[in-house]
Amino acid sequence: MQHLLRKQIILIAILLASSISVFAQNDEVFQPDHDDLPYYLGMSIGLSNSYLNYKRGPNFLLATNDAAKYLLPQSTPYLNLGLTGTLKLTNRVLVRVNPTLLISDSRVAFKYTTDKLIAYTPVVIAPPSGTTDDDTLSYTIPSTIIDLPVAFKFQSDRYNAFKQSDMMRHYILAGAKFAFDLSSQKKPTKEAPTFPYENEIKGMDMSLELGFGLSFYLRYATISPELKFSYGLRDLRKTDSIKYPLLSGVDKVTSNFIYFTIHIEN
Repeated sequence: MQHLLRKQIILIAILLASSISVFAQNDEVFQPDHDDLPYYLGMSIGLSNSYLNYKRGPNFLLATNDAAKYLLPQSTPYLNLGLTGTLKLTNRVLVRVNPTLLISDSRVAFKYTTDKLIAYTPVVIAPPSGTTDDDTLSYTIPSTIIDLPVAFKFQSDRYNAFKQSDMMRHYILAGAKFAFDLSSQKKPTKEAPTFPYENEIKGMDMSLELGFGLSFYLRYATISPELKFSYGLRDLRKTDSIKYPLLSGVDKVTSNFIYFTIHIEN
């Protein structure tokens, strides 16, 4: 009897120890000296989605025959590859730079139609309110962009997560971005030989950026998934209406981006 009772006690002790080890907080802290670093480096990879925002002018429908009478903005996905450098100002405030290369097959800036397109097309094109994709051309331009964002990073203290001590923190970003489209001098794709338009979008841009993310401190690296929004400030429209007639009825063109990025640091 005592022998059986002793076995039960040992078995209960083993089960209790196992349950404690499963549910107990792991007191090991990964990268405990990370917050003492004056700066740290890393890399980033992600995806972004871009679209151009058009402010139509008062004479949009009265412009010349070469001007667009109908504009339908289109979004363009990019693959993002970058490097990251972060400088510590205080325990809560840092400065981060993240030069990034944005790669895309081509940028479908917008779909459009013009009076001249209507004249050359045997199909009767409906008014702008009833225009369909079958009645339009796509204005597609080559696009390879270099982003140079600089942002202030405001981060929380580290806190426990997933039963691991000091594993996680959250942060927000606020900053500005300078962007250079390396393909801005290349001509757009010509879907109709009667419309040999030039690239009407400028290659240099400036934007304000806001974002937020989470940092996970693992044993050998810090992984930070991040979502960021970019709002263009510069008018990207080339204003010579003779050389660049397609957007002559538009007052302003700005570029907006949404980024999802994973930063791998330290």
